[in-house]
Amino acid sequence: MTASGYIRPAKTKATNVGNRNRSQWTRQLRSLLYLLVPALEAMNDEEGVISAAKRKPWSDRPRWVSIQIRTDHMAVIELLQSRHLKATGKEISRAETLAALMTEGLQQVLNHIDFGGKGD
Repeated sequence: MTASGYIRPAKTKATNVGNRNRSQWTRQLRSLLYLLVPALEAMNDEEGVISAAKRKPWSDRPRWVSIQIRTDHMAVIELLQSRHLKATGKEISRAETLAALMTEGLQQVLNHIDFGGKGD
């Protein structure tokens, strides 16, 4: 078995991304979501996720929800983390990497016929 392609930097400036940059892609994703989807629909879904998270025994962090993903999906996230570190010299979390993927692909997925789009 080979090791992960992404090695977290330790004791370097790569970890000094700052609070604002830690959630850069998450903010962009939220803004894009509200442009593409009716705000009420997005807010209702978010409220449902938060309510479900509060019912869990680890509800002291209701805004965080854990999911299981396939190993090939995790490999893509780690590949992108590694490429981001090489390109910018800054670390990016798994959550932010996923938010970047979602931000860049959200409009295409919403336009897909399987997700209620017109399929253009």
